Amino acid sequence: MVIYPRTEEEIVAIMSICNKNKIAITPFGGQSSVTGALDTLKGGVSLDLTRYFNQVISVNETDMTCTVQTGMFGPAYEEYLNNYGQKYSCGHFPQSFEYSTVGGWVAAKGAGQASTGYGKIEDMVLSLKAITPAGIVETKTYPASAQGWDVYPMFIGSEGSLGVITQVTMKIQKFKPQNTQYASFIFKDFPSAVKAMRTCMQEGIGKPHLFRISDPEETEVAFKTKGFENTWSDKVLKALGYKWGQRCLMFVAVEGEKNHAKNVVSSIKKIAKTNGAFSIGSMPTKKWLEQRYSSAYMREPMMDLGVVTDTVETAVMWSDLIPLWIAVRAYLKKREKTVVMVHISHVYENGANLYFTFLSPAKKGKDMEDYIAYHKGLINTIIKNKGSLSHHHGVGKILAPWMRQQLGEESMQLMQAIKQHLDPNGIMNPGNNLGLKD
Repeated sequence: MVIYPRTEEEIVAIMSICNKNKIAITPFGGQSSVTGALDTLKGGVSLDLTRYFNQVISVNETDMTCTVQTGMFGPAYEEYLNNYGQKYSCGHFPQSFEYSTVGGWVAAKGAGQASTGYGKIEDMVLSLKAITPAGIVETKTYPASAQGWDVYPMFIGSEGSLGVITQVTMKIQKFKPQNTQYASFIFKDFPSAVKAMRTCMQEGIGKPHLFRISDPEETEVAFKTKGFENTWSDKVLKALGYKWGQRCLMFVAVEGEKNHAKNVVSSIKKIAKTNGAFSIGSMPTKKWLEQRYSSAYMREPMMDLGVVTDTVETAVMWSDLIPLWIAVRAYLKKREKTVVMVHISHVYENGANLYFTFLSPAKKGKDMEDYIAYHKGLINTIIKNKGSLSHHHGVGKILAPWMRQQLGEESMQLMQAIKQHLDPNGIMNPGNNLGLKD
């Protein structure tokens, strides 16, 4: 059953009835989860907030915050802010941006393509309101506090397992697209590109907002699909030592005050050059930004053609990044005719994410059985090489079996105790979501 509540009072009433009768509730947004978080294994009620909980409640220009209902889709939220007062931006642009909601961003603990500059969603949320089977949790808004441990972060990444998040107060950014500075580079190999990226993050030069490296295979796929391969420019690059199968693309965009943006890009150019990069201007980055959401829609058409297509992402410390990249690529390549494209797009002083996209011919007759075993080996390889279970997709039900191994028994018991308090009858998104017992 799908219910579209109009008010918080209706959600409270629905929650009370379902809790009394032990009927499952699954909070529903844009349905862009790729981890099985929305699989309603126990049926019940799907609580869809997109129809009536889709408005901005208030904007505080002095504090640069916005309080927004969680059923609002990303494009509508961004458009509202772009046209409000002095003009603002949410600063959060996941690849699912066009079809994801504010609540989904928070519940999945997501990251946008400008996260290197603005942070992940947990860095943006200042307070929230959630309706749980045990009652309403509403936190106050502060820039920071020391009032014991913060309560609202428990709901960020909770994936609907604790209650229904109805509104959040978030940081917003000044919207000055005319000031954005762009740069693009080609490196001779992946380790050189990674070293340059790490140096940029650790030298205190200021953070770019978009900061992305494509590994050699993703770079060559991009060159082929964009018609760059074997052009005059391509031949020049090869002659300069930027060889096919080794070279890597880097995209950079810096937002904010114009002189600041120019200075950051200038510093990145110097560091890139020191690490053997060749500057290829601003246009490749601008072109990538124009089509940055399109690749999210290739999965189903490729599956229809008999090609298994999936993505897995992880976070890893700098010292472990190259070994993990090598090991995971080697594992994926054990399957014949598999294309493995890897990029880094969320970057920190201490490490970064690695995002793997792989395409492989389906094995007819046992597609699902074969893929489940392949995927299990993939996750085990990531964990063995010191990667996190997820950086921004979340856990859902697909990655839940590894949660105890990753977090440890005491941490899982703590999470379970919190769920038991807020959801004593286990009605919120049941079915082993996050590895929690119902």
